Amino acid sequence: MFQALKGILTECEDSTKLPLEIWVGDSSEIYRGVHSYLKRLHQLEIQLPPVVIFPGHPLQISSLADFIQMPTLLNTYRFRIKVVLKLGKKYHWLMKWCRRPLGKHWPIDRKYGYMVLSPQSSVGKKLHAKELTDDQAYEEIIYKWREYWSMIYLEAGSGRFGASIAGRLDLVRKVKKIAHEKKAILITGGGIRTKVQVEDLVKAGSDLIVISSVLEKSEDPKTLMEQFLEAVSKTMEKSL
Repeated sequence: MFQALKGILTECEDSTKLPLEIWVGDSSEIYRGVHSYLKRLHQLEIQLPPVVIFPGHPLQISSLADFIQMPTLLNTYRFRIKVVLKLGKKYHWLMKWCRRPLGKHWPIDRKYGYMVLSPQSSVGKKLHAKELTDDQAYEEIIYKWREYWSMIYLEAGSGRFGASIAGRLDLVRKVKKIAHEKKAILITGGGIRTKVQVEDLVKAGSDLIVISSVLEKSEDPKTLMEQFLEAVSKTMEKSL
């Protein structure tokens, strides 16, 4: 996966065909830790797209990222996860405060609402997510919306291709309307595996599309990544 990303970043001459952002979080490939992974990215000595970390644990916070995602968990009913998240936020603020007097760079906070829609997925089981219809999910987002959110992230469930966010386009369209009103960015992810799904999500209003598992499991992730990026670029061109 890293080699595929490296190839995309170093060989592409058209900046419009690069990923909008590079997200780094829990992954089967990041066995040496987030900080070590980001070091490898910076060693490429090229102009990187913004690097975003969304840590699942306080020790995954790194000063080498441009942004850090600080989520408000929606549709989540596991107390331990919420406690860990709160501890992570406190750790983040402590480290940020300690670095400031030294003049060290620290990731910019991006606060957002995070809703997992698939209880049967790996992340859904971990968070004890609840099965919701599109209307129920929309109502919960409306009810729990916070003014400080800059983003809303709809995830169908990482690693579970049977339930793709591309299968809930009506919900994406509805949430896009409120995100637009709140001047927030709409992120979608989970179960995305084809160019058509990417195109549909762009048309439905996704500002950012997160794709991970299918790339990690692919025998040729670089080609697959290029196809997804091309699908986004062409769909956006047609909409202009």
